Amino acid sequence: MPHRNRAAASAQATCATWLIIVTACGISDPGRAEPVGCLAAYADIKDSMTARFADAGNDAALIVRVDGKTVCRLFVGAYTPETRVATASAAKWLTAATVLTLVDQGAVRLNSKTADFFPTAPAATAGITLTQLLSHTSGLLWFSRCMGRRDDTLQECAQSILESDQQFEPGTQFFYAGPPFTVAGAMAERATGTKWETIFRLKIGDPLAMSHTSYGDSPNPALSEGEMVSNADDYARFAQMILDGGVYAGRRLLSDAAIVEMRRNRTAGLPVASSPIAGTPYGLGVWLEALDAAGNGTVLSSPGVGGFVPIVDFNRRMVVVLTVQDEKLWPAINAMLAHVRAVADRER
Repeated sequence: MPHRNRAAASAQATCATWLIIVTACGISDPGRAEPVGCLAAYADIKDSMTARFADAGNDAALIVRVDGKTVCRLFVGAYTPETRVATASAAKWLTAATVLTLVDQGAVRLNSKTADFFPTAPAATAGITLTQLLSHTSGLLWFSRCMGRRDDTLQECAQSILESDQQFEPGTQFFYAGPPFTVAGAMAERATGTKWETIFRLKIGDPLAMSHTSYGDSPNPALSEGEMVSNADDYARFAQMILDGGVYAGRRLLSDAAIVEMRRNRTAGLPVASSPIAGTPYGLGVWLEALDAAGNGTVLSSPGVGGFVPIVDFNRRMVVVLTVQDEKLWPAINAMLAHVRAVADRER
């Protein structure tokens, strides 16, 4: 009997249903569609979460889905299924996906230029494309004081960013930065005549029932970090949609072409001026932790500095969302993620 089948048989014999699992383990989460805990074959993931976070007095949440099925859903410390936490840079993935829905409908194009929507942009920034904005190759400055400032609107902030100095010619280097995402979002607003939060809710948030996810109530949301909050369950549904080629619960949110464009290595051959993850290529709004022979991402991630880590692994057909709000815990986070991958490999 193949190992995968032995594991499945063992899981069925130990706990025939999720209800039996959570009853036997003394863990449950009334009122949610999915219980809290791990399938029997993945029980050592729960032990690892306890040892690395709960026993150390840290709060954390973990969702692991394999082949479309939740194999672990865990909350330790003060975290509950309702806990909303700062996503930090994990916001970039959601922003890029939202913009790509507008590419699908033809409201914008990946080769649309800033001047197409900001005709008064200076010549130095007028030719920046949407692709360059979402791949950190635009040459725009790494930071702008207007980002998230409530006295401004997204449109005003984007105009200010475009009028600022450039670091390099568009498309010639990679520099991880936040302001390009503000400009991309402002282009989306102008293309649709709709405010950003409404675009996100209509295109991504509501179809995925992401009721705990928000960019905040500012007229000038920081689309790359800032006030955006989410939780493990919400982001796991988004990640599952990406893994399933843009489809969730039978509804298509993104085209196959959009997912392909997201996974395409946009930094191949470019000098790296600044990167928080040295040696890792980038797609559209997402890091490419592994590439196939054609140079397309097979493991995608968008980690936030505080410890909000979403991963889509096409090789393992796996989604992982680990949320921890303490940047000092990165060694434990990385060890936990390595353990999840090892258990997934064992069960295949």
